[in-house]
Amino acid sequence: MPNPPSIDPYKLMHWLNARKLTPEHVRDHTGIALDLHPDSAEESLDLSGAEILKLAELLDVPVDELAVGPARQPAVLFQSRAETAATRRAVQRDGIHFYNYYSLPAPSGHIAPVVLDILCPEGQLPKLNNGHLEPAITVNIGPGDIHGRWGEEINDLTWAVLKANRNSEHAWIVGDSYLEPSYRPHSYSLAGQEPARIISYTCKSNLHALLTRANEWTDASYDRFVEDWSGEGQAALLGVSLRRRAHTARSLAAATGIPEQKIAACLSGDRDALGVTELRRIGPALGVDHRLLLPAEPVHDEIGKTWCSVEDGIASIREFGAYRAASMAGAPQLPDIVGLYLAVDRDDTCSLDLFDHGASHYLATLGTPTAWWTDENGAMHKQALAPDDSLWVGPCVPHGFSGEGALIKLGNGEGYGYLEHLELTQTVRRPQTLRRARRDSANWGYEPTTAN
Repeated sequence: MPNPPSIDPYKLMHWLNARKLTPEHVRDHTGIALDLHPDSAEESLDLSGAEILKLAELLDVPVDELAVGPARQPAVLFQSRAETAATRRAVQRDGIHFYNYYSLPAPSGHIAPVVLDILCPEGQLPKLNNGHLEPAITVNIGPGDIHGRWGEEINDLTWAVLKANRNSEHAWIVGDSYLEPSYRPHSYSLAGQEPARIISYTCKSNLHALLTRANEWTDASYDRFVEDWSGEGQAALLGVSLRRRAHTARSLAAATGIPEQKIAACLSGDRDALGVTELRRIGPALGVDHRLLLPAEPVHDEIGKTWCSVEDGIASIREFGAYRAASMAGAPQLPDIVGLYLAVDRDDTCSLDLFDHGASHYLATLGTPTAWWTDENGAMHKQALAPDDSLWVGPCVPHGFSGEGALIKLGNGEGYGYLEHLELTQTVRRPQTLRRARRDSANWGYEPTTAN
């Protein structure tokens, strides 16, 4: 191993606990003497490449599972308009200069929004891309209108205009927005002679980890997995849960007192067969979270898009503390994707009245607001913003804005999101569990062997 990584003692202790191995076991099997102290402040262990490989083999994990991760996340990253412009890269499609892409800031390993110059001219049908696993929120940030295309066949669902806002009274709501699902082909062209741009946040899919693991399954196993989930989601989960717990519709009916024919109807795809009271009885009987058995209530059109027009945004305007906020496209089937317009108009004084449990991306669109935040050491920071300046703000970082201006705010599940929200609502002794897990270095309860 030419450049061995540093080993994280907290990760190592986690895997020792998971594999039920003590430092003495490690020493006996590998000859490595581990110096692990619960009160140690060391953030890495000094091990050779050969020792790291032996440890990983004994624990049956990839070396990456033991390695020190990226540098500690900053509280905030600022990127000026000029720095964003320096990220420009041209994209060719259909024989023309089709887009310019620009990246906004984010820590290493995180996904950041991109800004696109739309260059395909009006009158030319934009060539579709191939889609991607990650869902996305896309906003027209003007100044012109844009044609969006979402399929080979051209109809009202697959060909529409994302309008720029022409309403000067609410200029901070800059344009139409929409959500797109996984693997929906899409493309854009100008819808007039004005230049136009979009900001698009292609967010990490909640299926990413599952599908990465599933790529290692056999073809037959994967085919069965797809078959199990090819029908109504509620029916699929109930069927999977029955098989896993060795139940049938008949035995579940006997265990819950729910008529067998109602359970069978649900398994056949009838979303109305079982009510919430009945699902609450099924949950404990099967040992599953009954909320996962509720039928989904998605908000999208027939090809998966969810739309929010400028007019919808204006209708949603509300006061939020010292700010005015307005909605972008949002939907329960993509609960981690958040988009907001934020207007600022107050004295240029420090205020830390915002924080979010996920990471947030801000793009300044109007005026000259001032951003305020505290860093990881508690020190106060101030940054003047101009249009096209941008910020990444970490999870649970107090921050705020003053002065006069407007911003776009985008967020996804980085930090933590929908899947973690579900898990946290069911976690036993939640505060104690979260406190213990923070850089946990305690072993699982063995007594060190006394040296002879």
